[in-house]
Amino acid sequence: MKISYQWLKDYAAFKGSPAKLAERLTMAGLEVKKIERVGTDHVLETEITTNRPDWLSHVGVAREASAIQGGRLRMPQSHYRAGEDARRTFKVVAPDRKLCPYYSAVLLEDVRSAKTPEFMKARLEACGIRSINLIVDITNYVLLEYGQPLHAFDADQLKGTAISARRAVHGEKMTAIDGVVYELTQDDLVIADEQGAVAIGGVMGGKSSEVSAETRNILLESAFFNPASIRATSRRLALTSESSYRFERRVDPGAVDHARNRAVHLIQNHGSVGRVSRVFKAGVLPIQEPTITLKPSELSQVLGIDIPAAKVKTFLTRLGLKVSGSRASIRVRIPSFRGDLIHSIDLIEEVARLYGYDQIPETLPKMVPQAPRVDPMLSLEDELRHICVGFGLQEVVTFSLVEHAPLEQLGLNDPKWVRLINPQNTALNLMRPTLLPGLAEVIRRNLHVGESDIQLFEVGNRYLANGAGRFRSEERMLGIALAGEGRLGWLDRKRAASFYDLKGMVDEFLGRVGLTDVLMQSFGHPVFETGQALSIMVREEQIGYYGVMSKTARKVYDIKRSVFYAEFNLEKILARRSRSKTVRSISKFPPAPRDLTVLVPEAVKSSSISEEIRKRGKGLVQSVEVFDTFKGEKVPAGKKSLSFRIFYQASDRTLTTEEVNGLHFSIVDALGSAFDARLPEA
Repeated sequence: MKISYQWLKDYAAFKGSPAKLAERLTMAGLEVKKIERVGTDHVLETEITTNRPDWLSHVGVAREASAIQGGRLRMPQSHYRAGEDARRTFKVVAPDRKLCPYYSAVLLEDVRSAKTPEFMKARLEACGIRSINLIVDITNYVLLEYGQPLHAFDADQLKGTAISARRAVHGEKMTAIDGVVYELTQDDLVIADEQGAVAIGGVMGGKSSEVSAETRNILLESAFFNPASIRATSRRLALTSESSYRFERRVDPGAVDHARNRAVHLIQNHGSVGRVSRVFKAGVLPIQEPTITLKPSELSQVLGIDIPAAKVKTFLTRLGLKVSGSRASIRVRIPSFRGDLIHSIDLIEEVARLYGYDQIPETLPKMVPQAPRVDPMLSLEDELRHICVGFGLQEVVTFSLVEHAPLEQLGLNDPKWVRLINPQNTALNLMRPTLLPGLAEVIRRNLHVGESDIQLFEVGNRYLANGAGRFRSEERMLGIALAGEGRLGWLDRKRAASFYDLKGMVDEFLGRVGLTDVLMQSFGHPVFETGQALSIMVREEQIGYYGVMSKTARKVYDIKRSVFYAEFNLEKILARRSRSKTVRSISKFPPAPRDLTVLVPEAVKSSSISEEIRKRGKGLVQSVEVFDTFKGEKVPAGKKSLSFRIFYQASDRTLTTEEVNGLHFSIVDALGSAFDARLPEA
């Protein structure tokens, strides 16, 4: 935005040179990038932030300069001589309130155009606008003065007596002043007479009603348009003008009528006008003047300095704000040209700008020692990462967006899934409901490049929706995946990863995070092989699951090796974990191991037998491990063979052979009664 220094002086008295003014404006937040001398004038090129459309005018910058230096702001004259009624009357049809809340126009008849005054021409050209004719120059002059775009129609070229601000008919075409034919849509706003569009609202006028040197009757428009609508039309048509630049940033609704009156005033004073009509208008100006309460104590807390309440009121009054209230609570009424002031912190920033950032001393904030607040979920995640790394797993991070097609091929389709309406990549159109797709893709890529040792884990979110598909919540999850050969030591034989590798990790994991009363149940799911997946239940709620990925799932994800996968809901684990841990001293006496092989019905779980052994051990069973399971020709139909290693140990003595054997066989008898367990025949 180019600002004329001589023009600014019409509205405010400045102390010092243009360079000094530029420095003070820059220090207050209105950056002046450079100063250029144009004839006898100096032009300040400013960088306007998007939240300050009031600076897109000389009045707005003059108001800022007056506030900084403490001078009085002089507003432009806008009264004009209203003569007898015009011969022609226009009716403004109620506009589309969403796109055009307010529309007004005034008819000027018998206009005898004169030459544009030299001062006006010089100011326009200094700001980068060439002079055309008096009427157009005055509309541009008022635009740079007030920041309110105006448009002048040749009234004799308008058809009928009705003017409307309406949505364009889809496919409607209009030739603009630049000579280009534009095709419009129903989202575009047009100004139309009774035969069709004569202007693209807020962007550019039409060629058919353009004002020329021969124009004698002028309809002068001043309106308030929806900023979002103007921005969308300007971007779609790739058509930008001085008007659209201001309308899309929101003009001051309080200046719409003043700017129109100012233009009529200038036309009367520098040209010749026969008759001036009444104002034709429709709609309501969206003028809102909210009140914000500011407490000086709050200002002191933010800035770190004490500024007297009287001085605070003075600063805010200089900015054109309406100030009232006491020292303890200042009430500030916000005028329509400062739509960026919403909260008390905005007023504090205004006070700081006028007080001077360079006047605020650098101080360190007072810090009171406090106990650190630990997020339980972050603490749990940190703990889980240590556990998983201890298992030899590598952490990966995958995309939150996944393909829906593989999951649907597996028969999965849940209304709780969050789908993207307009994804940038049409394939990645689903917010992941599980970590499996990402980990499966990592496994596939690693296997394809010849990597044989794949042991992964990921901590991340899954996303859920309500029944209508709207986003509802995120849940933190842990996924573990094994494939290929396990990581081997120098003494180990080469072998493929197995279900029991994953099971061992899951059992250790559950104990380490403090979960008790854990129950494993058979789990049927399209991702897993039938009968080879378990659901992890804690107090009748599933907190996770694990198993062997099915051949169908591996085919969908193009994986040629067996995959073992587990997933845990960290939200549920956090709610159910026990923070207390039982610690016991290590016995000084040696354990006495015994192996036990029993034949049991296939439906009996090894975990149930292990629990029964501990219960019957009279406190002397230190641990129970399953080391073999077998089904085959030598095992009766409907039965399976389970082998356990039981460690007997006391904390106060060495157990005798007789004592261990007696307890061991009593456990065998108890298992026979409880599970129909039988010792295999020799």
